[in-house]
This record gives sequence, C-alpha cells and structure tokens, in this order.
Amino acid sequence: MGTSARRLSYWQQEGSAEAARPGPAVPRDTDIAIVGGGLAGVSTAIAVLQRQPGIRVTLLESHFVGFGASGRNGGLISPLPAPAWLLTAKANPDHAWALRALNGKVHALGEWLAAAVPDSEVQPCSLHLQAMGRLTTSGVSEVAAVLDHAGIGHSLAPDARRGGKPTLELPTCMVHPFRLVRALAAHAAQLGAVVCEGAAVGAVEGAPGGALVHLAGGGYLRARRVVLCTNAYTASVKAPSPPRAKVVRNYMVATEPLDPEAQQQLGGGDAFIVELNKAYVFYRLHRGRLIYGGVETFFRTPKSDYDVPPFIRRALERHLAKSIPWRSLPVAMDWGGAFQSSATDLPIITASPETKAIIFNIGYGGTGVALSQIFAAHAAAAALELPLPDDDARLGEIARNTRVPLMGFMRFGTRVAWDVAKRLARPWS
Repeated sequence: MGTSARRLSYWQQEGSAEAARPGPAVPRDTDIAIVGGGLAGVSTAIAVLQRQPGIRVTLLESHFVGFGASGRNGGLISPLPAPAWLLTAKANPDHAWALRALNGKVHALGEWLAAAVPDSEVQPCSLHLQAMGRLTTSGVSEVAAVLDHAGIGHSLAPDARRGGKPTLELPTCMVHPFRLVRALAAHAAQLGAVVCEGAAVGAVEGAPGGALVHLAGGGYLRARRVVLCTNAYTASVKAPSPPRAKVVRNYMVATEPLDPEAQQQLGGGDAFIVELNKAYVFYRLHRGRLIYGGVETFFRTPKSDYDVPPFIRRALERHLAKSIPWRSLPVAMDWGGAFQSSATDLPIITASPETKAIIFNIGYGGTGVALSQIFAAHAAAAALELPLPDDDARLGEIARNTRVPLMGFMRFGTRVAWDVAKRLARPWS
C-alpha cells in the first residue's frame, strides 16, 4: 500500500475497490432514478424502498459505488452533525431541540448499522475535540455550555499531556467509510434497487409524466422522479437550476503500520481526535495505521481527482509532526477528494424550480457521513410525495429555515472573547 499504488484512497485500496464491477444494464424505465452512488445516493435508495416496498428504484453511478467523498473521508459519524446550530442553540429553542434530535439520530443510526450492515465495520468510539490554545480552550468550554443547554451528554476535562488544555469528549461511532457505502449499496439491492456502476449521466430534464436521464455514453432512462445525489460532482450533470453550494477539496494521509506502544499512545483505536487549531486536523487508527487529514482548499488540481499537490503533502507532514511530536510516523500514501457544502453545512433537499420531477439531495459537508444517512428519509419523502413523521418534518423545516448564523457567530465569539479575557487575567487554565 505504498505511494506508487494506483490512485485510490486508503479506504478504497483496503476495501478492494478494484473488485467493483459495472452493474446490470440500465433499464429503459423506472419509478425513481437516483444519480450518484455515494452515501447520499445509496441511503436515499434504501429510504425510498423502506417507505414504498416494491417500487422500481434505479441507482446510477458513473464510476464505482463509493468513488467520491464517501470513500475518502475519516469515517466519523459525527455526534454534532450541524455545527451551525452550536452557534445559535442558546438563543434559539428550535436549534437546541434540533441539536438534541440529531444527536439522538446519530446514536440510533450506529445501532442500526451494527445490526443491518455489519460489513461497515461500525464501532463505538469517543470523539475528542482537543483545544490547542487559549482561544480554542475558551471555545471548547463554550461548546460544552451549549451541549449542557441542549441536554447532550459529554465530558470536559483538562489533558495533562497537553499542559492542562481541555478535551471535550462525546460518545459516537466510526466506520470504514468505503465498506459502509458498499454495504449500504448491497442492502439497497437486497431491497430491490437496481444498482448500475459505470453508468455516467450527462443530463437530466423534465419530460411528460416525469423526467429523462440522458446517459453520457448514449441512451436514456425515463423516470417518474429523479433524485440527484451528486454533491461535489453536481456540475458534471446538466440539470435545470441546481442550487448553489461550494466545492471543497480535502487531503489525507495514512501512515505505515505502527507498533503496539504507539497505537496505545494514540488511543488504542477507540478515539477519533479533532484538533481545534487553524488547520482543524483530525486523526484515528485503523488496523494499526494512523489515518490523518484535514487540510482543505477551494481549488481543483488538474492532474487527478485523487492528486495531492507537493505543498499540501508537506503541510500534512508538518501538521502530523506537530500532532504526534514524540514519534516519527512515516507516511505510506496520500489522497485527495472533493466534497460539497452548503452555506450552513446543512443539506439542500429541494425540487428544481422548473420541474418537481427533479429533486436535488446535495450539499453534505464535513459531517456528511451522518447527515447523508439521517436526511435520506427526507429525500425519499420528497421523491415519493409522502409526509414525514412529525419530528422528522420539524427537523427538516428547521434545517430549511436555517440561515448563515452571523448573529449567532457574533454572540458565540463575544462569549469566547470574554472567557479568554478572564483566563488571561489568571494563570493558565
């Protein structure tokens, strides 16, 4: 698994992505067509078939299931999948309720994955949000106060190894992301979905009675509804009036296998660590290797969808040396990948203004492993024109009505600044 291996992520190589084969032939007609074989797409297929068993569902993936961000991320099912609400929950009861509701859904999701798709390698873990300086020390303390307000269980304690700076811990779980998306695709197929890999889509358009999906290689698929779960690759499909969302590139590395002592020093595989610093790096262990990443950019590199520019590789190695200063950790491989995020980091689930037959289910940001699965029920309800249960409907309405929390950011920042000022007036705490 060296850097000379063909360009895939660690997860895709470890999960034998080369075994992915083009699926069955694309049918000419279907009830629900889903474009995109990432977590959003396969989860939406499952949710549609759970709501309406026996309906014809066709999922189209241009490469292989799990090709994009779903097969290249850190594998955390975040217990705080809506960061924007952390800024507003104290002043907005709806946002406090939604934070608590999402946290509950994350734990329910982990239990369902363990029972229904054990091949995802789901395992309980603790998310560690580690303060790295005075400002983030105050920030972590404020986040803890928000969680207290919302009624979300956590612990906050000083870490002697890092000079007493605090770590906020929350229970959650993590997965092998590529095995997860492949297992969910297999589950969707068991429920009756037709999963077509190697089926690139060039365009979708409204048509009498529904929509037409034009395949890039020629041919078409007629559907009653089309759900675009294309995220970072939305621009590659010609579609009417796609919502605006930014595309971000993230970069990661995997080290060579570590000795048992080093693994124990890094939490023994039961922790997912996020350092709250300028780079916002994260890391975890998997099969004795350290999986490390978090450097983000807003440009696309020309060479390859997986390409890591040399200066990014050097930046990752510098961050790695700062995070683990007591060990030399040789890097075995690196990879890049794009993901898409809305302005609020909440998903965009909406019909095209030109035709209700085309639905966008996009905009999943850095917490998309959790959000793409939780909000699949919302995309399915939109495609089937069915109501959601009351709590899900309320959660969806709050998400749709959330705007960029400028006032919340100002309030949060003011509280943090006041806390920093108090700490500066006394010895380090």
